Amino acid sequence: MILCILAAIALFDLRYDEHIHFSRKSGYYDSGFYLRIFGGGGNEIHYTLDGSEPTINDPVFDRGNPIYLDDATNQANVHSVRTDVSTGFLVDLIELYSGGIPNYTVPDYNVDKCNIIRASIFDSSGNCIDSATGVYFVGFQDKDAYQNIYTASIVTSPENLFDNDIGIYITGTYFNTYLENGLGKEDNWATPYWWWWNSNYSNRGIGWEREATVTVFDEHQHVVLEEDCGIRIKGGGSRGYLPKSISCYARDIYGGSNNFHTDIFETGFFPHKFVFFSGGDDNIFKLKDYMVNTMEQGLHFATMDFIPCALFLDGEYWGTYYITEDYNADYIGDHYHVNNDNVIMVKSNSLSEGTEEDFERFTEWRSFILDYDMTDAENYQRACELMDMDSYIDYYAAQIYIGRNNDWPNGNYALWRTRENDGSRYGDCKWRWMLFDVNSGSMSISRLENDTLQYVLEVDPVFSSLYQNMEFRLDFARRILYIGGEVFAQEKCDSFLDYYVQTMKTSLLNSNMRFYMDTRVEEFEHNIEDMRTFFEKRYDIVWDSLVSNMGEDWLRQNGIQK
Repeated sequence: MILCILAAIALFDLRYDEHIHFSRKSGYYDSGFYLRIFGGGGNEIHYTLDGSEPTINDPVFDRGNPIYLDDATNQANVHSVRTDVSTGFLVDLIELYSGGIPNYTVPDYNVDKCNIIRASIFDSSGNCIDSATGVYFVGFQDKDAYQNIYTASIVTSPENLFDNDIGIYITGTYFNTYLENGLGKEDNWATPYWWWWNSNYSNRGIGWEREATVTVFDEHQHVVLEEDCGIRIKGGGSRGYLPKSISCYARDIYGGSNNFHTDIFETGFFPHKFVFFSGGDDNIFKLKDYMVNTMEQGLHFATMDFIPCALFLDGEYWGTYYITEDYNADYIGDHYHVNNDNVIMVKSNSLSEGTEEDFERFTEWRSFILDYDMTDAENYQRACELMDMDSYIDYYAAQIYIGRNNDWPNGNYALWRTRENDGSRYGDCKWRWMLFDVNSGSMSISRLENDTLQYVLEVDPVFSSLYQNMEFRLDFARRILYIGGEVFAQEKCDSFLDYYVQTMKTSLLNSNMRFYMDTRVEEFEHNIEDMRTFFEKRYDIVWDSLVSNMGEDWLRQNGIQK
């Protein structure tokens, strides 16, 4: 009797609490259930089930009539049937002006869905007092594609993603204007491929950031992050692909803090930003960045952590992603223990962190390497004072070993330093390198026999200048063979690829079905064997490249052997 009275009092208190409480927390549930909403302080609670922000015109929650939630997959597809989410759907225009039709399709089956509910309390004047978002996966226990990986949900008002004027995920008015102004003009259409055609999703900056609630579940289906944040589309040409990468920003205006309250990467840091990474040019297999960043951890340059996950966008399944870190002043401050405000970062020849005056430090460094004779010991010593030579050599050796070319080394690179020397290990004002975007032009049979060292010597004048120094050349040769023999040892590569197949295959085939109506399983299996063969044979190719570019006698005289 006493317990019943206490329970009734608790329910009464929840009802008149000014904050919203759901009767069940966001999570996974085996079977359907009734959801109640408590709180309001005597005011009305309005709710929505489509991701839109509740208004006083939306349904009022009836406390005597709870909401029944079951497996939402049986509901009709809404956003996943859209074809304005990529210019890749515009087959006629692609055939006329560009090339490489991606064969995107909309699913002809009900994609998996989760229940999303947003609720808000409004006072008698129509002011919103409190809001909350719940995410419920019902009946997923037998869906193999979501086992043993993280699951994430992004909930935002649909217009933030799909409105013609303000939607960040669609072609929208920006493409319409581009079409009107550019159709038939070769300089506007023949050169940029379809994925570069200007669209809403091409826009950058905080003006194209939208508020959302992000919920992340770990591989055991426990909530590890549930916060309001800002979201933006991320990437270069991959903005035109499906699915798209999405950046998440913690800000005071959304969640009361400029850092997320979860150490999601278990690094000891609470990030300001993380990314749902879709794979870039490797968006079907999503393997290259994952593998290289994982296996090259411990070398003398920055790498990112990758957490595989399945993403749901406003309740609908949106494919396989990775939750990754992002390179910015916060990342550098956290990982290298320097002051964020003391960080300069350059990415692909553009200033990413710092002031315009700081960019001069980058150009001055390059000019010194290019203008001075690096065979001179004093000049080379000065170069070593300006840059962390171990970082540079490891970075280039690793990239050359995996056969990187085309959009690297003159693009898709990043480096950083501190503005002032703070006396710490990494606060010494030396430039250090950062690995990212290895998802195209590498690690395939088609690149296996490429003399990537010779290629870099031809296209990268900084590397070519440093290469004239025998100490640099010797250190480079030693490190690239170490990376090939240890970091990418065949047994390590095989082990990683086996793990990738075991943990990712089902999820990736499900993702491909979502965007192509084809699991592309044969391509998946072929890609695995392609990668195995590349790493099995690449060491010998790299050795031959060293012999060709340095001379076998010189290598052996300096104690370097195959």
